[in-house]
Amino acid sequence: MSQGSTRSLVRTARLIAASCAAAVAFFCTTSDARANGRYPKADQLVTAPDDDEFLAVRTTFGLLVSRDSGKTWDWICERAIGYTGVQDPTLGLLEGGTLLASLSEGIARSTDQGCSWGFSEADLGGSPVIDLTVRKSAPSQALALVWDAQMVGYSSRILASDDNGRSFRPYGSPIDETVLVTTLDVAESDPHRVYASGTRSVEGVRSGWLFRSDDDGQHWREYPVPFEPKLEQGVYIAAVDPKDADTVYLRTNSASVSRLLVSHDGGERIDVIYAGSLLSFALSPDGKQLYFGGEDGLSSGLASNSKFEQRSTLRVLCLAATANTVYACSDEHSGFTVGASSDGGFTFQPLLHLKTVRGPLACSAAQCEGDWPMVRAQLGIPLPSEPDGSTAGAQGDAGSPAVPLPAAKAPSSCALGFSQSGGMSAAALLAASALAGGLSRRRRSRARSRLPAK
Repeated sequence: MSQGSTRSLVRTARLIAASCAAAVAFFCTTSDARANGRYPKADQLVTAPDDDEFLAVRTTFGLLVSRDSGKTWDWICERAIGYTGVQDPTLGLLEGGTLLASLSEGIARSTDQGCSWGFSEADLGGSPVIDLTVRKSAPSQALALVWDAQMVGYSSRILASDDNGRSFRPYGSPIDETVLVTTLDVAESDPHRVYASGTRSVEGVRSGWLFRSDDDGQHWREYPVPFEPKLEQGVYIAAVDPKDADTVYLRTNSASVSRLLVSHDGGERIDVIYAGSLLSFALSPDGKQLYFGGEDGLSSGLASNSKFEQRSTLRVLCLAATANTVYACSDEHSGFTVGASSDGGFTFQPLLHLKTVRGPLACSAAQCEGDWPMVRAQLGIPLPSEPDGSTAGAQGDAGSPAVPLPAAKAPSSCALGFSQSGGMSAAALLAASALAGGLSRRRRSRARSRLPAK
């Protein structure tokens, strides 16, 4: 989201006098993918832990998947995944090609790289799933953050899966109910270390907090985060160092300048290491190199000295890093929607242009073909009869038969989701602002897309 859009969102939050539930209801819609009215963009990319060629990208019009390292891309519509309307689910990729998506309806799960979808077994009671994270050290395991509506605001709880997302069970103890928990993450080097972030409001003044558990969420320690309540809206976990469980990165967001923070002692001391446009963050698999970016371009530097250089002027909407590649989401004005860099972010090779999406993934085409003409028009894909001779039919995975998919549940509310990178949805941001008590009676006429972060 651009800084201007972010400012509009914050102004909206300060002007709407409604309860959290009312704010959520206003920003949710039961219209389907053909009418969500959002500008098409990509803002989260996940890589498979056991298959270098499989990539999945969250977009404002559903999900795009590639099974050949980004050479070709196929579309999975929202209804096939199990949701409708304006939602931005957090994506997680487990081993064996299993995809997870956090929805207001539940935790959507596909065990075959997006062909067929169902819902994980979980006691949600109609509550939305806000965030989820996959254990990198054990990629058949995942944690999910759930918000339960209260008389005022929300309380949070964590669920865990150890069976590749088939089922989720209660995990640990709840964090203080006065805290609006926004993101969670686990340490790769310590299976018992869990982090969460959130804000607490006291007499209308918010403060930022980092929570740490050393015993699988049974007990939580809390640490104050540098936070400007008049400027910043939230604090999110950006990453945990894969080699050092005590090193955790966080980010704040505001209408003007966001900040990147780090703690090297598990939260005892938290320092600000960067301030600027910050919409995305990635950490190299060895924890030595940081990548982050936003409207001002892509920057990088060594984690050991927190000295950073700008490597590209590319507008960055998402980042992901593997041992040899840095992936970035951008926009077509910048040159591509998804690109890959093999030189640490100095140059990028385009992998995805919206006009090159092949069409609905063939094995889910039965659910998605009805939505494809409108999406194709949104993406600017010419019809077969148009002068350049492009084809726009459902070409993905042409050898796979269509698989009957479970019907999508009727949405109970929009996804108050946070990306795995810690971005907060517009509805969640408004809900958080409502808890802070700073809302008035005017409304905006349309929903805003989520704020990508890490």
